[in-house]
Amino acid sequence: MPTQIPEGTPPRVLIRDFLIFQLKTFIDGLKDIVVIPFATILFALDLIFGKGDKRGRTFYALMGACESFDRWMNLYKPASQAGGNKEGLFAGSEPGDGTMVGDIEGFMRRNESARTAPAGLPGVR
Repeated sequence: MPTQIPEGTPPRVLIRDFLIFQLKTFIDGLKDIVVIPFATILFALDLIFGKGDKRGRTFYALMGACESFDRWMNLYKPASQAGGNKEGLFAGSEPGDGTMVGDIEGFMRRNESARTAPAGLPGVR
């Protein structure tokens, strides 16, 4: 029984994944540029003006928003399943799974099916 040699990641998928990773790291950097001074201001305001159970409320709300954003961004997790896979980063996600890669995958699949749908069908452009 002959064994198949894995073909690895196709060049087109590797280019797509590189661009997705660059976009993700760029957005993550922008987030850091905004959050660092904003967190400092909120911390100071909460420390100075926060009374009782309200102290820290806005600072921790910002941290919660950042945590949700990082979960959606899912910066590195898809890479654990991407290496050598013909689907690349999409191997570790599902369209619309609530992550950035899943959202990109869902968008690409919707556009792909819209482009390949036969002309003249109602609701298809």
